[in-house]
Amino acid sequence: MVHWADYVAEKIIRERGEKDRYVVESGITPSGYVHVGNFRELFTAYIVGHALRDKGYDVRHIHMWDDYDRFRKVPKNVPQEWKEYLGMPVSEVPDPWGCHESYADHFMEKFEEEVEKLDIEVDFLYASELYKSGEYSDEIRRAFENREKIMEILNKYREIAKQPPLPENWWPAMVYCPEHRKESEIIEWDGKWKVRYKCPEGHEGWVDIRSGNVKLRWRVDWPMRWAHFGVDFEPAGKDHLAAGSSYDTGKDIIREVYGKEPPLTLMYEFVGIKGQKGKMSGSKGNVILLSDLYEVLEPGLVRFIYARHRPNKEIKIDLGLSLLNLYDEFDRVERIYFGVEKGKGDEEELRRTYELSVPRRPERLVAQAPFRFLAVLVQLPHLTEEDIISVLVKQGHIPERLGDEDLDRIRLRIKLAKNWVEKYAPDEVKFTILDSPPKIDVKDDIREAMLEVAEWLEKREEVSVDELNNVLFDVAKKRGISSREWFSTLYKLFIGKERGPRLASFLASLDREFVIRRLRLEG
Repeated sequence: MVHWADYVAEKIIRERGEKDRYVVESGITPSGYVHVGNFRELFTAYIVGHALRDKGYDVRHIHMWDDYDRFRKVPKNVPQEWKEYLGMPVSEVPDPWGCHESYADHFMEKFEEEVEKLDIEVDFLYASELYKSGEYSDEIRRAFENREKIMEILNKYREIAKQPPLPENWWPAMVYCPEHRKESEIIEWDGKWKVRYKCPEGHEGWVDIRSGNVKLRWRVDWPMRWAHFGVDFEPAGKDHLAAGSSYDTGKDIIREVYGKEPPLTLMYEFVGIKGQKGKMSGSKGNVILLSDLYEVLEPGLVRFIYARHRPNKEIKIDLGLSLLNLYDEFDRVERIYFGVEKGKGDEEELRRTYELSVPRRPERLVAQAPFRFLAVLVQLPHLTEEDIISVLVKQGHIPERLGDEDLDRIRLRIKLAKNWVEKYAPDEVKFTILDSPPKIDVKDDIREAMLEVAEWLEKREEVSVDELNNVLFDVAKKRGISSREWFSTLYKLFIGKERGPRLASFLASLDREFVIRRLRLEG
């Protein structure tokens, strides 16, 4: 089966024709923290561009920061005094935290740093700079020249939606007052380059379109950008692709005003947090950032979350127990890619998913330290990082001979596993090794079984997990002890809980003498 990104890339080539360079675009208004839901738009554009590059084409990926949009509302985490900046461009609102030049910079810089870690080729552009430099001046004037045509287009869709038509004094742009920098109403246009405006502070004046103080409204700005940059593909959320929404009006405006064809698009579903209703909102603060994911996921797994899901499928981010399944799935796909494991008839799509997920494709299968087991090992206080690596080798999880690339990945996963246990692991996964045996009643037959296991361990220098597992089952079976009662007792003795990690692997990871003493109830 063809991966969805390749399917879209082929469609772009077919419908837009052979080109020296294709342009894909994504864009966000930095009105708050740019979260993993916003990232889906950027990654969808990127992965389609990636597919085009893999077919031998040159691709420019533009990510448009709409930092010339107005400051619309004060988020929860921002002082309420920032109400005085409402109506100003977000690029000119002061940073409430005082660490960046503006409110917009505070959020843009963080996201750009996060994206850089994923080795994504993207050209970040800033609407404020483009407007102020006069880059869009000709397109803005053309919108004024075609004001009636634009109103006709917008009113057509407003009528379908049973909305009242635009007022007669509507203009396709707004003005930022040169003095107060607040959104101002346009009163008239001189037919050339000058626009008369009325500031909410009460005064009137004239500005030149080329001065950078005139900004197109969203439904005109979007198709104008498509025309200006020659955009071939831009994904969009379902709110922008609903009937009569900004994509529908944009298609008509780019054709009738700017004389070009609209880009192909693709609807992507929202990204949510498991257990939380609705989509994430940077202004509300209920968000997960890419930097949150980096605390527990390798960069390849971050990309894998998006590459494995078709865009029209909702993604629910779960940093709890499901994260262990995500690592298992990624490692399986990686083994399939390198031919170490067979798929179930879906090898082609899974291999392609892996190619599109990893920032840099390794030449061989790099050692996969199982994250699920690492989450156990990092909780054993006596194990250093080197001890953990030694346990992984002894238990056959990683090869004996390890290169620098292997060690780097293993050490990264150890660090990520520690973070996960500390921040996100549910209580059922967490445990503490008891300093001394708890005061519990141990039946005679179970005590006998424990002594037999201790005796077996005492005779061995090295302990194999499979052998220990067999012994654990055999001593219980020959005494008629149920597995549930037997295992529950052992877990209570070591961690004070009735359940825990896989017992044989867990005991084999502990100091052998300690295990022997505990089985003999000696401390």
